[in-house]
Amino acid sequence: MPYKLLLIPLAPFLFVGFWCLICQLIARQAWRQLATHYLATTHPPGQSFGLGQATVGGVRYKNAVRASVSPQGLGLAVLFFFRAGHPPVLIPWAALGPLRAETSLWATFYTTTIQLPTGELIPLQFSADALAAALRPQLPPA
Repeated sequence: MPYKLLLIPLAPFLFVGFWCLICQLIARQAWRQLATHYLATTHPPGQSFGLGQATVGGVRYKNAVRASVSPQGLGLAVLFFFRAGHPPVLIPWAALGPLRAETSLWATFYTTTIQLPTGELIPLQFSADALAAALRPQLPPA
């Protein structure tokens, strides 16, 4: 019976550990590959944008990813609560493909690809009009 009482003060630590495990597993889908090749030590500098709905390599992040546009490239960082396994990345402009817009009912989604040095392509989709406008001059035409 007394060992059950120990679970009460341990519950927050168990929850945080479980949350970090889930975030690590999600990061294995594509973010870890990005970080392997394009790791940034801090959130990349530059004009910052919220991505709204973003999909990186098939994993959907809703209001959890911030992007920045700098002369070096496109920076992506996940908000603090989801950061486990998701270090910030800085993707050089040369690794990004053309930007395509798709309208679905009332929303517009923008899609591009991120090419890894291995040749693998990771799709990036987001719904931020302001980011799309900032990216267009930097990316090749569609």
